[in-house]
Amino acid sequence: MSGTGTQAVDAGGSSSTPPAASDGGPGEASHEIGLIPCVAFCVGTMIGGGVFTLSGLAVDQSGPSAIIAYLVAGAVMLLSALSFVVISSRSQPGDSGYAPLGDILSPGWRFVAMWGFYLNAVTCIAWVLLSFGSYMNEYFVGAMGQVSLALIAVAFIALLNLGPADLVGRTETWLVGLKVCILLVLVGYGLASIGAIQWTPFVPEGAQLAKTTALLFTAYTGFNVVTNMAGSVRDPKKTVPTAIVLSIGISALIYVGIIVALLASGVSPLGESGLGKAATELMGSWGGPLVAFAACVSTLSAANGDVLGASELMIRLARQGDIPPGVGRISRRGHPVFSVTLAAGIGALLIAVARDGQLIISLSNVTAIFAMLVVNVGAFRLALRKWPGEGVKLPGGIIIPTLGFLAAAVQLPSLGLEAVIVGAGMTAVGYLMYLFRHNTMFAGDLAEMERMIHELETPLARALRRKRFPLGTDP
Repeated sequence: MSGTGTQAVDAGGSSSTPPAASDGGPGEASHEIGLIPCVAFCVGTMIGGGVFTLSGLAVDQSGPSAIIAYLVAGAVMLLSALSFVVISSRSQPGDSGYAPLGDILSPGWRFVAMWGFYLNAVTCIAWVLLSFGSYMNEYFVGAMGQVSLALIAVAFIALLNLGPADLVGRTETWLVGLKVCILLVLVGYGLASIGAIQWTPFVPEGAQLAKTTALLFTAYTGFNVVTNMAGSVRDPKKTVPTAIVLSIGISALIYVGIIVALLASGVSPLGESGLGKAATELMGSWGGPLVAFAACVSTLSAANGDVLGASELMIRLARQGDIPPGVGRISRRGHPVFSVTLAAGIGALLIAVARDGQLIISLSNVTAIFAMLVVNVGAFRLALRKWPGEGVKLPGGIIIPTLGFLAAAVQLPSLGLEAVIVGAGMTAVGYLMYLFRHNTMFAGDLAEMERMIHELETPLARALRRKRFPLGTDP
């Protein structure tokens, strides 16, 4: 594969080491992705259903102790995120952050980790858009049902990701900024009424704290966007861990603020659209529609981010030789048509068939946990080898990867046997695609794929590097 200056993929899915990134000669990327867009995109992906759907359910299940559930879920995620850091910090320029798993474990396990996060992204599309349908139905379009509105939103997000490439990035930038501003207004009202909160009993009788913590796990999975792009990030050994820790920390603070606002409202039960009810109580009659509008914006933003993340994973899987090249093919206009169509199709199927938001949430958590277990095993193996090569080293040797593995694994029973079985089945179906990765029915141009990755011209890379921020910063 000549002419791209990037690594070549052999028939077995392994790869040769590419040359170091240059300063931007012909056909090469002139710049890399910085810290601010990485954090902004991660937070934008996290702050979707994690606030507008899960927060009300969390308070209903656990009362004031929902704050603990959010913080514990963030801490558990951070343990696994540190394992992601040590793996991704060993990726070569232009590679996916998961690429080193192929050498540390095997190409097959690398596929399982990436496929797990692909499934997490597409299932998240379903449940955040069900949340969109719920808010739209309750506040704006009562004549249409939640499921119908969610299916329309799936079609809209798919068309957006098959439209002008710059529009996707600009849309995501404004959606993230708008929803965070509205949420901060609500948090301010909640803090002003904090004296009205009944803190006792902190853990109400019948509270399901372990189940709530497991439910909230997926509220922090947006950090994997940075991991996937590690090879295209500026100074990845510093930027990637900083972006992950900042993203989880910022999201956790917003989540806690929202729980305080929900508790201050005194509304019970809250349900999936509880944030709107709480806003009406705290802010007056205008508060509910405003927050419902933010919820619709936020869930669309989160779904858009999930489609971008899923497409990037599919492109990277194809480039590594882990799936047939044609599955990750990018059209001449820069669209990963197959990936977007597949993600939208799976999302629509889950919405139409499951219709149960909590089952879909549990399924998204299960698939993410499968991926994190593999990554923790990879970090554990690096620790046993005394952290060979250049990259981040964790203090305590095997302690953090072991804790990350155990903390993720113990969440599975709380998510339910049905979700675990379905998640395992979806993982197995994906593995069949890995086994038939050399099938010539899905041929593709790997050279063109490598060029677009190297020059930061994949949809996610364009969305990240073309962000513009309100204060005038231009990463």
